[in-house]
Amino acid sequence: MKKRWLEAAAIDLTLVLILLALGGVCLRGRESVRAFKQNKAVYRADTEEKELALMMNVYQGEELLPEFLSLFEKEQMKITFFIGGVWAEKHPDTVKSIAQAGHELGNHGFHHKLHTRLTRQESREEIRQTNELLLSLTGQEVLLFAPPAGDVNDEVTEDARACGCTTVMWSADLIDWRDQDEEKLFARVKRNLKPGVLVLTHPTPATLRVLPRVIALAREQGYTFRTVGQLVGQEKK
Repeated sequence: MKKRWLEAAAIDLTLVLILLALGGVCLRGRESVRAFKQNKAVYRADTEEKELALMMNVYQGEELLPEFLSLFEKEQMKITFFIGGVWAEKHPDTVKSIAQAGHELGNHGFHHKLHTRLTRQESREEIRQTNELLLSLTGQEVLLFAPPAGDVNDEVTEDARACGCTTVMWSADLIDWRDQDEEKLFARVKRNLKPGVLVLTHPTPATLRVLPRVIALAREQGYTFRTVGQLVGQEKK
């Protein structure tokens, strides 16, 4: 038994050293062993429990965020905000307000670039810069990365992993950055309401109008809201 444990430990150490050798200078020891061994994006949490997570990609809509925060406070729920680095630089107080309200912070790239079109060094720098900025503003370590425009491949997930992040996509997309028809947005959530679903939103007026209905529907069906980190096993410590 001791021999097997030592062999497993050696394998894990080797994986860490490989990541460092590949340029993972932004690798952090807080990431779970499971994440070191995986190189894939998460589209849905692996659970049969009636749990779901609301995620919001933020690169605009700052004027609406106080209203969203008030809504989540009223509903006594926490969500995961994936923050763009350039946006965070322009709105540091809003970023701090999100964190102080107890919400989880994720990484949405620094300049909102398509990561598959970047060099590997550029991709990692986009992620690293955003992680460091959010940490400096809030003291909250970032363990999740949502690639801008959902632009992802194995290399992008590997770059995120090298920076200590699990790559997160979505199971249900409101497409609220394009459509402002409340009924369309509501229908997109309703037909995809399943255990472990990750619901993608953006801070738009239609989203603000429809979310109370979405929350009510989920709770009527017995669902509990979690953060993305809680659902995929990547909570901040």
